[in-house]
Amino acid sequence: MSLKEKLEATKAASAGRLPDEKRAVMARSVADLRQSGIIERSKGVGQTAPGFALPNHDGAMISSSDLLSKGPLVVSFFRGAW
Repeated sequence: MSLKEKLEATKAASAGRLPDEKRAVMARSVADLRQSGIIERSKGVGQTAPGFALPNHDGAMISSSDLLSKGPLVVSFFRGAW
C-alpha cells in the first residue's frame, strides 16, 4: 500500500469517529491555510530546507547538520492549540 493510500485510509477511518462540528472546524482551518498562500511558500518534494539548531528535551542544542551526518532526517510540524 502506498503512502497516499495509507493516508486516504486513515482519513476515511477518522471521518467516522469525529463529530460533524469538529470535522467542520478542521475543514475551515484547512481552507484558511490554503487561502493564506502557505502552500506556495512551502518547500516542495526534493527541495532542501535551511539548516537549523534547536534545543532537545534536555536543553542541549541539536543541529540539523549533525543529524543529517547520521542519515536521513524527517522533520514534522504539528499545528494546533494545545
